[in-house]
Amino acid sequence: MALKQSIVLKQGQRLSMTPQLRQAIEILQLNQLDLKKFLEAQVEKNPLLELEMPPVDRPRPSGPGNGSAPALDFDPIDLISAEQSLIDVLSSQISLMSAPDASKNLAMNLIGELDENGYLSAPVFELADRLNAKTSEIESALMLVQACEPAGIGARNLKECLRLQLIDRNRFDPVMELVLENLPLVAKKNAAAIAEIIGEGGPETAEILAEIRHLNPRPASGFSQSPVQESRPDVQVRRGEMGDWRVELVSSALPRVLVNHEYAAQVAAKGDEALIFAHDCESSANWLIKALDQRAQTILKTATAIVQHQFAFFEHGPSAMLPLTLGQIADLLNMHESTISRVTNGKYMICDRGVFELKYFFVSKIMSIDKNSEFSSMEIRSRIKSLINEENHKKPLSDDRIVNILRSEGVDIARRTIAKYRKDMSIPSSANRRQIDSRN
Repeated sequence: MALKQSIVLKQGQRLSMTPQLRQAIEILQLNQLDLKKFLEAQVEKNPLLELEMPPVDRPRPSGPGNGSAPALDFDPIDLISAEQSLIDVLSSQISLMSAPDASKNLAMNLIGELDENGYLSAPVFELADRLNAKTSEIESALMLVQACEPAGIGARNLKECLRLQLIDRNRFDPVMELVLENLPLVAKKNAAAIAEIIGEGGPETAEILAEIRHLNPRPASGFSQSPVQESRPDVQVRRGEMGDWRVELVSSALPRVLVNHEYAAQVAAKGDEALIFAHDCESSANWLIKALDQRAQTILKTATAIVQHQFAFFEHGPSAMLPLTLGQIADLLNMHESTISRVTNGKYMICDRGVFELKYFFVSKIMSIDKNSEFSSMEIRSRIKSLINEENHKKPLSDDRIVNILRSEGVDIARRTIAKYRKDMSIPSSANRRQIDSRN
């Protein structure tokens, strides 16, 4: 069969990503800090652009005068950070413990002494002298720190770190204690010597060593050591005169970009090439202004749709939030789901209850056992916290017990989900809560 060349006309459709469209998408997903840097770079490229940053105002929750939520005596903007620090996580756990205030205050001091791996390197006697306390008081406070999650935090050496994690998993026994006493052999992978010491066969020893190797020798490694980076709200929610909730853009979040048409005319008058350059710069500047306006309107529309759906949150708090997905807002606004994702990422809303990232209001759902109704994950988290707050401290509720209680209330939930929600709320395991209570 002979091959030959030919010209064929075909009709079809395809999406073309123009440079302007790429820029609009990029602007849409930028937070305030990145947007400012982006605009400053554009001003350097385009001599016709002028950037005016409005004065930074700190919108505060309106308080009881305009809403049902209590007034806040702090600026919630200061609580926003790109990543949650280890100190924040441990502090929140210690504050919830049923321990004497003096012991909790010492524990708060100890978490500031932890190194980047989560270890307490300073000797107890030195800390006692520095904090003007008895060594026994420091040891009691250290027990509070070590009862926190992640398991292994506050250990003074590797052996203690691994022991705390095994206790948390309910796997610490005399055999494991013997293995921890011979950690150099574990490091050398000398299974035969360890098997002889603990009196176990080869397969059992291999399982024990595998379990130890899955422990985390640096429990603080997953937390940010960088300083907190402040973010500011893009929209504000206020209660209206008719009792409704109104959404408006925060003025300080809207940089003003101007085009110097007078300078453009001066440049254009210098010749044909200058005229083309001035025209290109002017077109680029006008497109940028349009993209910024579109970004602001998209944020406002998205925030308004979120507030309308999560109306109960602003009235009653997080436990009243309804399940919500990106797709629901996308369908409501006739936008693509990826657009809603870009809008809600890194954008913040301030209201009577504090400052929240827009993504906070997207809540997963948990079906009922009969599949006829659904619960929001925030509602379930609130219920878990309530059950733990009301538990008998001498017999704390296990995750399995909480599963049974929720199932009796019609919630179809798994144990691993309970454990995940509990850890997200920085609530220690039942074993750790029992250990804390026994020490106090």
